[in-house]
Amino acid sequence: MSERLPEEGSRPGYVRLSDDCSPKLLEEPCVYNRATDELYIVNQEALEFLRRCAGGVPFPAGSDEAAFVDFCLEEGILVLCRGPARRELNPVQSPVPSLRYLLLHITARCNLACRHCFLGNAANEELALERVTSAVDEFEGMQGLRLMVSGGEPLLHREFDTLNDYVAGKDLRSVLLTNGTLLDEEKVARLRFSEVQISLDGLEPAHNYLRGEGSFRRSLAALKLLREAGIQVSVATMIHRHNLEDLDRLQELLADVGVREWSLDVPSPAGRMGASPDLALGPAVAGPQLARSYGGAIHEPAPGYACGVHLMAVMADGSLAACGFFAGRPLGSIEEGLAAGWQRKPRTTLQELDCSCEHVEDCRGGCRFRAAGYNNAKSPDLCQCYRYGVL
Repeated sequence: MSERLPEEGSRPGYVRLSDDCSPKLLEEPCVYNRATDELYIVNQEALEFLRRCAGGVPFPAGSDEAAFVDFCLEEGILVLCRGPARRELNPVQSPVPSLRYLLLHITARCNLACRHCFLGNAANEELALERVTSAVDEFEGMQGLRLMVSGGEPLLHREFDTLNDYVAGKDLRSVLLTNGTLLDEEKVARLRFSEVQISLDGLEPAHNYLRGEGSFRRSLAALKLLREAGIQVSVATMIHRHNLEDLDRLQELLADVGVREWSLDVPSPAGRMGASPDLALGPAVAGPQLARSYGGAIHEPAPGYACGVHLMAVMADGSLAACGFFAGRPLGSIEEGLAAGWQRKPRTTLQELDCSCEHVEDCRGGCRFRAAGYNNAKSPDLCQCYRYGVL
């Protein structure tokens, strides 16, 4: 445990790297704080200094490093301590572009039948625990940042409790993506994820229309339990025809609960969405609502690439995909390993896109799957064009 001296202005003799922080070798040297999801780009000299700080070093009072140390203390990268501790960190170089975000669909089973689900009808496919842990280990070794555990409904995985404990010991920010309806006080108390994301798709009538009767109250109750337990929470909302008038009040509700991040998206034409045309909104209506999203750390992507350059998904059948929407175009299997699939992943550059507006570096062309549905694989995502006022 680190501790501060009681006298104002005094300092313990050592500083060490926070337990939540690790050096990473991505496209550039970085240090990652998985508790705050902040990624700091540093030079090689700073990276080596922080790596040496893993177990604690004497405070460099009066040296050229002092200002850098003060900044790191303010950001929570370094902490003050009485003496050195045992911790060694030797990061290896990531692939380039780096695999930073892994979406891990551990099961296809789900307790709901949401009208917009891009996976379609629920199946019984489930990743065996050893396949899950192997993928997590490899992702960690590839300098991964954010592990997103999803389904189906991930809480239905037969060995979820074991996985819950396993990810807690990894040098990753672990995010549980859940509909929240299966969470109760006991389950919340056992969770060891860095963050839990709950889906709320409008106020009660609109949410229930999408996900089923009673689901709104159970999801909202789970959200409040998570906040009371001190777990970081975020909310994902799909914009559809029945919740458009709810968004102002939903935003107020989330602020009252203390939600740190709200991400909004538009359902893509896949899975069950094809059977629910009444849900669809045109990009001119839905696109501007995407600007309501708030919170969440922004990690500067590798320059020059379109959306999805740092993401890969593992599906419940063990196949690898560019993301869940592209499950029908597998990059390989989990048995081959993440690295093999990552090498096969096609990547689109911004120069290849049929758009060149001033916002392209921000939106990176938007969702490639959605863009292809509107026009073709090199077209802009019209939702993003309307979000930024280009159209």
